[in-house]
Amino acid sequence: MSVIEVRLLAAARDLSRRTGRRPREAFMRRAVSTAYYAMFHALCRLCADTLIGGVHWKTEAWNRVYRGLTHTGAKKTLTNQKDLSDLPVEVASFGSVFALLQQEREIADYDPAPFQRYFEATERLIEQADSAIAGLGLLDDDNRRKLAVMLLIKARQP
Repeated sequence: MSVIEVRLLAAARDLSRRTGRRPREAFMRRAVSTAYYAMFHALCRLCADTLIGGVHWKTEAWNRVYRGLTHTGAKKTLTNQKDLSDLPVEVASFGSVFALLQQEREIADYDPAPFQRYFEATERLIEQADSAIAGLGLLDDDNRRKLAVMLLIKARQP
């Protein structure tokens, strides 16, 4: 797990705990959104480090690959069971948590209704994000490469 994901997850935890067990709605919204972004950045980094190489993180090529991932495209790929069948179970697990957190982030960021996620629910989401990111770290190079290509390059239909 890179520094950015560690810091985003720490920020999410800090936000969720900021006012104890009776948290402010704004802190819970930001905590959920921040946990999702930790997952998104983990995917972006996986793609760039795998296809360009982590030692090249200051290059235009690395940055371009990192920025090439889209939220919608990532969710579509990560929830397509047919595409994921060749990959380890950690990828499918990451995908289901990613889809859940993306949905929760959209509610947190855009839904004007009162946010009904309290401390325990928010903490669970943060822990799920943390575990899912750790699962990505278990992938070998071949599976990281397969996943990166699937996330960034759309397959043509025959």
